[in-house]
Amino acid sequence: MSLRERLRIIVAMWIFVGLIGGPFTLLVAVAAFTAFGPFAPHSTVSVRAQFAPGEEVKVRGKDAVDLRTGDFMILALPATVDPSAVTCEWKSRVYSTGEQESGTVEPVAVEGVEPVVTDTRSGVEYRPAVTTAGGSGWMGIDYVTCRGDGVETFAVTEDKGMSSTARTSAGVVSVVFGILITGMGFGALKLTQYWRRQPAMPAPYLYGHPGPFAHGPGPYPHDRQR
Repeated sequence: MSLRERLRIIVAMWIFVGLIGGPFTLLVAVAAFTAFGPFAPHSTVSVRAQFAPGEEVKVRGKDAVDLRTGDFMILALPATVDPSAVTCEWKSRVYSTGEQESGTVEPVAVEGVEPVVTDTRSGVEYRPAVTTAGGSGWMGIDYVTCRGDGVETFAVTEDKGMSSTARTSAGVVSVVFGILITGMGFGALKLTQYWRRQPAMPAPYLYGHPGPFAHGPGPYPHDRQR
């Protein structure tokens, strides 16, 4: 296979990627800006552990609840609880120096989830109350204690919701890539059309040329017959 044929295959692939993948990426951007599809607020969660008000729960380290690395969210039961009435304190592990840091979990508004969420395991409805996303973070938090008026039980789970800032960033990146990929697809299509027209163009050596080193029938065969 010649280099030209290989180049034609690559260009054809770019046409497919550009004209199919580009518009699809722009649709992803629309979904991100409108909080639709995969960017829509979550209505379900997977509760990792329950604990009573005032009870300390370990969220990091050995023998902790089953939380993946990342931000976590505190849920309150019943689902009619006012989230602003919930407060949580945190502690770090005891370091080798004997120190243990502590503080209050910064009250950050929970985004990317519905006002009421359902546990996929038990079907119980909870009110998202506190999240560490964008607030105190998760690096130094190993233990959490929460309290709140009217709260019967707290639960903890990963915070998989996407904030409005993150959605906007995802939308902007998708728009840039969508325009770039679509433009490259159209450019590859134009290049293919140029190649298709090229063999139809007259080539001088096909008709010959006058002069002492002429070959072929010459540019005007009808004159030679005279």
